[in-house]
Amino acid sequence: MKAICLQDQSTQVNSSLCNPQTRPAVGSQLCNTHPCPAHWSVGEWGSCSVSCGGGRQSRAVRCMRKVVYQREEVDSPSHCPSPSPAHSQPCNTNTCPPEWSTGVWTQCSKTCGRGLKTRSVFCRSTDPGARAVVVPDSMCKVHLKPKAQETCVLSRCPKNERLQWVPSAWGECSVSCGGGFRRRELRCGERDSTGGFSEFPPRRCRNVRKPQTELQQACNKAPCPQLPPPSLGRAGSAIGLGWYSSPWQQCTVSCGGGVQTRSVQCLRHGRPAAGCLPQHRPLSSRACNTHFCPAPGPVLGPAHSPALKGEQNCIDYYGWCHLVPQHGVCNHKFYGEQCCKSCSANKL
Repeated sequence: MKAICLQDQSTQVNSSLCNPQTRPAVGSQLCNTHPCPAHWSVGEWGSCSVSCGGGRQSRAVRCMRKVVYQREEVDSPSHCPSPSPAHSQPCNTNTCPPEWSTGVWTQCSKTCGRGLKTRSVFCRSTDPGARAVVVPDSMCKVHLKPKAQETCVLSRCPKNERLQWVPSAWGECSVSCGGGFRRRELRCGERDSTGGFSEFPPRRCRNVRKPQTELQQACNKAPCPQLPPPSLGRAGSAIGLGWYSSPWQQCTVSCGGGVQTRSVQCLRHGRPAAGCLPQHRPLSSRACNTHFCPAPGPVLGPAHSPALKGEQNCIDYYGWCHLVPQHGVCNHKFYGEQCCKSCSANKL
């Protein structure tokens, strides 16, 4: 407390107007020393236990009592008002979106080497109250979809000592005269004890060294024959006029019957012309490689099968049979038998 100078017990004036001898003593003393009532002190809410679907969050709740000045201490909850503030509350009660779920991986598809293993991947509802557990994939985020298959290697495969690169048979020569070339290729496979050959994909021989063998060689080195003397359309009236043909082209197939063609033109002094006799025109196509292709087993050919004899079984055995009548080779034994339907229709 403090002392002030009053005039007429009502108006405060300068303290010099009062008698200093009568000034009362001033000072401070304790008051209201009894303890304050206890009260609840709450902290901040903590994080939610889940991000969706309904969780719980909690906070600290304590009963506190002021003892002296600003100092507080924890008191018994029974001394604080009732009821106490909530210690926890629900949070993130929004429904969770569907999410990807996976099954267990299957066994590796191969016991050695690189194989594949798979598993089921489906979109699953996370709502406990939902009727359908599995929902359409479109309801889940596509970029988060787990892999449904992946490669696996249980162990390295033992090395196959019989694997080897074997050269194939030579192909047809690129030209019939004048010098050309023919090619062959290396194929991956293994030979058995009987001399047979089983071919495999090239990747099976990726660790097998390729032999140093020739894959291309020259062929038909003999010079081409000189052009024949021209066939005159009218004797003595068309000197230099005649039919001229190019070398035969490569056969369309290596076995099973193909067609070989060449260009035939009527020329006069090296330029296209008219007037050549049609009956003297050389052939522009002919049959080639009419031998049967090798088969993996002893299978009867269409011409030797008893069930296929007779006109009622006159059919075509190849997709190109419709070309045979166009090239006039139906009288050839091979084409007549293998393309019976097309050749018979041409005779009607």
